[in-house]
Formats: sequence, C-alpha cells, structure tokens
Amino acid sequence: MNELSNSVNINKPAGHKTWEVLFEAIDLSCGYGGQVVLDKLNFKLWPGFFCGVLGPNGCGKSTLVNTICRVNEPLSGRMQFAGEALSLISRQKLATNIAVVPQETHIAFPFKVREIVAMGRNPHISGVFGTGFDLDSEKVEQALQMTGIAHLSEREITHLSGGERQLVLLARAFAQEPRLLLLDEPTSNLDISHAVKILRLVKAGVEQNGLASLAVFHDLNLACLFADYLFLIKDGTIKYQGETNDVITEEILNDLYDLPLKVHSPAGLGRLQVSVRV
Repeated sequence: MNELSNSVNINKPAGHKTWEVLFEAIDLSCGYGGQVVLDKLNFKLWPGFFCGVLGPNGCGKSTLVNTICRVNEPLSGRMQFAGEALSLISRQKLATNIAVVPQETHIAFPFKVREIVAMGRNPHISGVFGTGFDLDSEKVEQALQMTGIAHLSEREITHLSGGERQLVLLARAFAQEPRLLLLDEPTSNLDISHAVKILRLVKAGVEQNGLASLAVFHDLNLACLFADYLFLIKDGTIKYQGETNDVITEEILNDLYDLPLKVHSPAGLGRLQVSVRV
C-alpha cells in the first residue's frame, strides 16, 4: 500500500482557510514507559480547521492527544506551538493556549456547573493570592451561554446526565479561551443528539473564533460530517492525511480497518458517509 499511501499524503489543505501554522509535530515519537506507540509523526494544525483523528482501537489516538498537551512527554522528536518549542513553554502558559475535552471525567465532588466552568479561568489567574478568579466573570457567562447550559449553572454536576456533563466540560474549555482545542473521543458515550450538539459547538468555535481543533473520532460518519481535515493512523504512524473528502475512500478505509466499507454521497448532504458492506 505504499504507493497508495504516498498518493494521498497531503501536506496542507487547500481552500479558503488560513495557512498560518499554529502547531507542528516534527519526527514525533510517543508512547509510555519507553515503549513506542506512534513513531516519527509529521503533521501540522491550522487556525480555522476542525481536524480529526481516525484509526482502529488501540492505534494510539489518545496517546497522541496526551502528548500534545504534555500529559506524556514525547519519546523523541519535537513539537512547536506558534513557532516556539512546546517543551520550553511553561505549564501555565500552555494552559492558556491549549484546552482539552476528555472522553470522560469522573468528578466525585458535587461542584456546581458554574464552578466547573469557572475552573477554565484558572490558567489566567495571576499573583500569589490568585487575583483574577471570578465565578461570575464575563468569560464564564459567555461559555455557559455558548453551550446552552446557563440554565444548569446552579446544578451540581453529579446530578447531570452524561451528555450534560460533557457540555459542561466543553464550556470549561471555551472559558479557558484556548487557541488549540483537543478533544479525545468526546462523543463516544453520548446519544446522537448530544453528540451532534457538541460537535456543532466545536465547529462554530473553529469557524467563528478561529480556533484550531483536533478531535479523536470513533464514529466515521460524524468525522465525515464535521472534520475539515483528517489524520488516519495505522501501524504506529499517520498513514494517510488530507482533506476529508480526499481521504475517505473505500480503498483507504478498507486498508485502515481491514473491513469492506462502502463510501457514498447522500443527495443534498454535501458530505460523504460510510456504511458496512454486509
């Protein structure tokens, strides 16, 4: 498949979005305990692009997200953010620029929704006594309104449904005012209504506020609907990358998942969709 791999490896997307590189990985290898999971990755992220990561279970999608946000340090290679080595950026400064929405977060204490969202402002707090924290700040209120959960602001998060909790975590990320938003399978445990709502909110943040976003997708069809650009991982590397309609082909997906999949274009949708060949 080397010939196919090379033929669709696109360095930058074409079109109307900004060409400015916000994040770049150069020969990046990452994993755990010295064990390489992903080897020699080279890719870029751009403001105004909703990028997605696809691949079989266990291929290293979450490992990649954890490395970008420095939960795990890279085994080798380097990462740059806005032209600066990521390894030289302080944790606080990193948190003012990169936000993460995890797949699932267990919050045992009965914090109110407003308190959870306000935690997104923590990286912006300065001084020994934490000057700047404000539960009722404009940024917190904007995040509550943007995600449609203002009516839940005084509810305890332990009393919310899974979909509502995920909206709270997204609101916390928006309150953080990041330039790069990372999402690790944020919709995998949600019903379709909440999943689409969350992805629409991310898409709006990308298009209206110029965020760069990288989301790990479990659902191929949601990735086709929302992602502008895709990175497809197999055998420990990014085997294919490109604009969504360029890399969502039957040949590539069959190689990626070892499963006969059918790609089609529903009338009026303007996006490709994928189904299983029975």
